Amino acid sequence: MPDLRTLAIFVKVAERQSFVRAATDLGITQSGVSNAIKRLEDQIGTPLLLRTTRRVSLTEDGAAFFERCRQALTAIDEAEQVLKRAQIRPAGTLRIDVPISFGRIKLVPLLGAFQDEYPDVRLRITFTDRYIDLIEEGVDVAVRFGALQDSSLIARRLTTTQFNVVGSPRYLAKHGRPKTLDDLKAHNCLAFAARDTRQTRDWRFATADGETTLTPSGSMTLTDGASMCDAATAGYGLAQLHDYYLDIAIAQKKIVPVLAEFNPRPIPISLVYPQMRHLTPNVRAFVDFMVARFKTSEKTKL
Repeated sequence: MPDLRTLAIFVKVAERQSFVRAATDLGITQSGVSNAIKRLEDQIGTPLLLRTTRRVSLTEDGAAFFERCRQALTAIDEAEQVLKRAQIRPAGTLRIDVPISFGRIKLVPLLGAFQDEYPDVRLRITFTDRYIDLIEEGVDVAVRFGALQDSSLIARRLTTTQFNVVGSPRYLAKHGRPKTLDDLKAHNCLAFAARDTRQTRDWRFATADGETTLTPSGSMTLTDGASMCDAATAGYGLAQLHDYYLDIAIAQKKIVPVLAEFNPRPIPISLVYPQMRHLTPNVRAFVDFMVARFKTSEKTKL
């Protein structure tokens, strides 16, 4: 089997169409190039190059062999670069985009530990609920909810979120605990509206017939999930929110989940980053760190 150096000499000769230019590029003698090509053709058992006084060209077999050799050498070079990058200590600026509330509640508390482990990485974090173009806005990694729609991105599952309907013990004692979806008609259902569109989000439920929705009807519409959690905790009405808003209040028994049997399917939350030949050390470190921390957190809950 030909060695990699001989294959690299052959590829260089084919690219430069000259033994002299190939020898110059590689920093070896012309006779060294000629001997390597002769040795390769002897091993392969067929001529690979046509030689004239003015130029060198590929035979039909040589052209086919050249393409495969070039692909193989490129793959080996990329593999080597991946290993080299993995050994480089993460450093420099890492640009991250996260949804406002999820970022504040779940990501920010982990940033101190990340910086302790990677002190040379400077984090530049934007908080927005807008669906951004990572390449256009110069973002290295972002948090996305739901199934990945953009095929130009790579996703690593971070966690899931579950919608829950909750009410305070005081509210439920006064108005009763709903046991069916129809019971919600008699309750003050607090509404959540998107900040940018002011459009109210329907409540979602899973039933035996599939998913169904309900437009909340109540005395308040809020554009901030944390504030809605506070409103439900204060006894203003029932709320349906992502579980990351509710975990602490539920643990402290300030609010109580209801209608849990109708909770819709969990929504995946992922870290996404642009496809590239070599994943940068900064992105790799951040993604691996966050995935591990969220996995540990989920095990703690069980």
